Amino acid sequence: MNAYASTDMSNLSLSVRDDLCGYLLTGPESASALSAAGLPLPEAQLSAEEAGEALVARTGSDEYLAFLPKGQNAPACAWCFPRADRILAVQGEGWIELMAQLCQFDFRKMQPGDWLMASVAGVNCWLYREQGGKALLIGFDAGFDHYLSDIFHTLVNELGGKESTKGGAL
Repeated sequence: MNAYASTDMSNLSLSVRDDLCGYLLTGPESASALSAAGLPLPEAQLSAEEAGEALVARTGSDEYLAFLPKGQNAPACAWCFPRADRILAVQGEGWIELMAQLCQFDFRKMQPGDWLMASVAGVNCWLYREQGGKALLIGFDAGFDHYLSDIFHTLVNELGGKESTKGGAL
């Protein structure tokens, strides 16, 4: 039997998170800019924290990725750059089996609040498991959208799941 197998995958779902805008903050002002904006400040590198609808990940000693709800102002920082990430959300029974087909990481070990940078179907991605285990967010350069969306669409349908959108079309 497959170690990733799930008994019921009918609630496996794939959605697009077009409701978030991404920013890269880098340089010595980045931490103070996040704090001044009332956003979380992850202490460890390659970790992330949620606050409300915002997600902030620390990707280097003075480098952060911030994903904010559309309409929320970006942190005021000279080195704050908009990003064009596409963000997919996978949730429900069977998400671990789905990801096992696309990535070498053992997602059984990923806990709510964990941040990971890995290759998914050959594309460099960031992955974040939301607090409460609600969903696995998968972010990547929007240039790979057609390729990865097609792969995820096919696998979710093969596993008996469904697709929906949150803020945009898939």
